[in-house]
Amino acid sequence: MSNKTILFISTHLINKAIISEYCKMSGMRNFDCILVIDNTKLQFPVLKDSPITYLNFYGKNVKCFLFDRKLNENLGLPMLAAHIDEPEFEDVMWANADYHFMYVRKFFPNYNYYWQFDYDIFCNGKTYQPFLKKYNKRKDDLVICNFRKESHTSGWSWLNGIDWLYKDWQLYGSFFPICRMSGRAIDFLYKKRLQYMSIYQQKFSTENRWPLCELFVPTELANNEFFCSTISENTIHLSPYNLNEERLFERPDKKLYHPVKSNNDPNALYYPNIKKYSIWQKIFSVSNIYKNLKKYKRIYLMFFKINITCDKSHF
Repeated sequence: MSNKTILFISTHLINKAIISEYCKMSGMRNFDCILVIDNTKLQFPVLKDSPITYLNFYGKNVKCFLFDRKLNENLGLPMLAAHIDEPEFEDVMWANADYHFMYVRKFFPNYNYYWQFDYDIFCNGKTYQPFLKKYNKRKDDLVICNFRKESHTSGWSWLNGIDWLYKDWQLYGSFFPICRMSGRAIDFLYKKRLQYMSIYQQKFSTENRWPLCELFVPTELANNEFFCSTISENTIHLSPYNLNEERLFERPDKKLYHPVKSNNDPNALYYPNIKKYSIWQKIFSVSNIYKNLKKYKRIYLMFFKINITCDKSHF
């Protein structure tokens, strides 16, 4: 039997790439989907009694959850970041990605599982269904990238300054671009964040650090009898990619890629015709076709003239 699951993309910006990924998620059976937006700088209009609204982006009607510092304060979550003494709100969001789960859980409480995806995730296929299908019937409370045991002496920088909290604990690490948590795990972690805030204030020292989400979430859950597992390396590639160079969409493999972005091109993630694959696009890449055409001079010259005059961003 399928579990009731909600998917959300967490972002602080809007571009075609992000909306393209949202469209691949929305409309799938057994899954609801929202766009969770840090509205601090974007300033989209917010309904008076709810952070949930529909906004139109690039012709798509998108279900959005808008949050800012005020919502964080209403939930009582600490304005602390692991590596910064006086953090801005964006620093707090980066260091505490688990807060997003707590926001969504507050306003969408009737789900068994919650998936979070970073804004710079790319699904190299038409839909996220093949990826999600692998986990839909599993009961794990935490499914996350690179879940692993850590040692106090491993040299991982995020272990510095956490002895005030985890001195005698078995430590665990993770990587947060994609993560699923159960509702009960989110509720547990929310209580722990509030509990540790008072302890942190009592033991305040410039040498102590607020635990980063990639340490806090797996360590707390694994040490408190929650079921934890890692996302298979066969379904995700955790290496830098730029679609304007890699052209992954020409060879759809149904895997997820992170990070897929370019600081110089806001559309680097975006392929507008992702749902219009032909069998030839699956077999040949544009570069291979171009290379083979060089064998046939007249056809090659015709292709060359077309190539220099067309919009290559749609190849």
